[in-house]
Amino acid sequence: MRRLLTSMALITAVLFTDSAAFSQTPDAAAATAAKEMTIYGTALGDGWQNWSWAKAELSVELGGSARKPIKVTAGAWQALYLHHEPFSTAGFAKLSLLIQGSAPDGEVRLFAIADGKVIGEGYLLKISNTGWKQVEQPLATLGAEDKVIDGIWVQNASAVDLPKFYVTEIKLQ
Repeated sequence: MRRLLTSMALITAVLFTDSAAFSQTPDAAAATAAKEMTIYGTALGDGWQNWSWAKAELSVELGGSARKPIKVTAGAWQALYLHHEPFSTAGFAKLSLLIQGSAPDGEVRLFAIADGKVIGEGYLLKISNTGWKQVEQPLATLGAEDKVIDGIWVQNASAVDLPKFYVTEIKLQ
C-alpha cells in the first residue's frame, strides 16, 4: 500500500508539473522569446520624447509611402535626440533603424545616452540618397549593453551642415 501511495504521489507531481509547463499562452511565450521596444515607428513609442536640437519633423508624409519617418535637418554637430526616462537595456541586444539621406556621402554618428551624456565613441554611419539603409547596431558596440540609458542620438558627424535625412522604424531588440 505504501508503494502504491508513493507511486501515485509521484505520478500526480509529474502531471501537475507538466501541465504547469504547458499552461503558458502563445503570446506570453512569444513575449519572452523576443523582447522589443519601439522608439519610433510612424510616431514616437510610449514614453519617448523628441529633445532634438537639430530641426526634427515627426511623422512626415513621403509621397504615398506607409512610412512616416522623422525628417532631420542638422547643422554642424546637431542631433536627433530621442529621450526616455532611464531604463535598463538588459534583455536587448541591438538598436535597429532605417535611415536615408537626401544627398550622397553623408555621415552621422549613433550614440546611446546615459544621464544625459553620450556613452563612448558611438558608431559612425555613412548615409546616402540611394534608398533606405537598414542598420542593426549591437548595443555592446554602443557601450550600452546591460546599462541604464535615457536616450539615443543620431548626430551630424561633421562641422558643416548636413542635407536633410530621414530616420524611421527605430527599435531596441
